[in-house]
Amino acid sequence: MENKRQGNIYDKIVKENIDSIIPALMNSVLGFRVLESVIIKEKLQQTKEKEADVLRIITDPSGRKFILHLEFQVDDYKKMVYRMIDYWGLLKSKYSLSVRQFVIYIGDKEPTMKTVLSEDGNYFQFQLINITQFDYLRFLNSTNPEEIILAVLGDFGNENPEKALSQIIHRLQETKTDHTTLQKYFRQLRILAKLRKLELKFDDMIQNMAKYLDVENDYLYIKGREDEKKGFVISLLTKTQHTLDQIADITGVSVDFVKSVQQQLSDK
Repeated sequence: MENKRQGNIYDKIVKENIDSIIPALMNSVLGFRVLESVIIKEKLQQTKEKEADVLRIITDPSGRKFILHLEFQVDDYKKMVYRMIDYWGLLKSKYSLSVRQFVIYIGDKEPTMKTVLSEDGNYFQFQLINITQFDYLRFLNSTNPEEIILAVLGDFGNENPEKALSQIIHRLQETKTDHTTLQKYFRQLRILAKLRKLELKFDDMIQNMAKYLDVENDYLYIKGREDEKKGFVISLLTKTQHTLDQIADITGVSVDFVKSVQQQLSDK
């Protein structure tokens, strides 16, 4: 249940930033040459509504059209192939166009989900792309800021994560001088870094980018800090004999906050 809840949070964050990263994905990861891209806004109707992460009607330079369907996955969902089959059937029957489907995996473990289903005389396949296997320099060397921020999801190889992040920040500074626009890209970079679950601590990245972010009013930062403190409190409650007052003092929260976490644990 906890993994599912976390996955839903990450999916929501990706969807909120999807328009900024889709062009870069099509260019550097999927390898499409796009003349026109039209967003499909309608939800797919079946026995219940289905809402895909990304649906586009793509027109390539030769004038051919096809449906591009992308799903972003943080968890290694074992039944993904059946979900993709459902989408394929709905899209094919509604639009009568070729459907190209990709699952973009951004989790921190090697995915083992099936991408092929060959049963009962039928054959189906989708493409699984593990973006963490792409060299981060492939994105870093771009002049497109939306593409540069994808570098944080890539493979750092032997590079220190903190140094790689510093390179990404510096590269963004080189391509955008407008403060408001630069601030937006740094916010997206921070979100994607959190999705990747980098070894670099979240607070360290905030400190590096503090002058570009309104930290005090940033919901995602505040939420991240609250989750971190809650985890610390839980650890102290379950693994030590400290009093509630001592735990509050150690973690820098109120005694009422500690009591609230303790009550949540007892309710489980």
